[in-house]
Amino acid sequence: MTEDKRIPDDRPVKLVDIAAQLGVSAAGIRKYVLRRGFKPFKLQEGQSKPWFLAYKDAQALIERVEEEKHYRFAPEQETAPAGLSGVYAVELPAYDAAIRLKIGWSDNIVDRLNTYRGLVPDLRVLRIWPCSESWAEQMALKWARHNGRQIGEEVFEFEDNAVAVSSLDDVFGAVGIKPQK
Repeated sequence: MTEDKRIPDDRPVKLVDIAAQLGVSAAGIRKYVLRRGFKPFKLQEGQSKPWFLAYKDAQALIERVEEEKHYRFAPEQETAPAGLSGVYAVELPAYDAAIRLKIGWSDNIVDRLNTYRGLVPDLRVLRIWPCSESWAEQMALKWARHNGRQIGEEVFEFEDNAVAVSSLDDVFGAVGIKPQK
């Protein structure tokens, strides 16, 4: 008779147990896990069945969250000169691990981006197109509606954000607006 020699690394861990260990709400733990790029699963089908993570993924998640506690969200360098107006494109991470693109215009980009960073600390600025006219935003949004999938008022999903931003560089370049990279 062979003995079951399961090693700890192959047992799944309930998301509610991970939530308790991290001190976060069990109600939102699935989104919390997805937001950090992990894929929870169910052992059995059914609406009330619990969600799990592989043991190794659970340990990696816990380590990542512990590291996040030490993050300080201070700007490494100035993104744009104070008072700069124009259109901006930023990446917004989503709960389902998708990366979405937010396109907007501001008469003070630095203040706008600092406001967003207060809400989404891991916000990444992809491009700024300096201009003093807000019509440029409408031009960019119209292009985005035609070439991407609109998720929110100014939020879009593209197959490749880098290609989308490069294409927007071309659109802005056609009207004489050069990007600030």
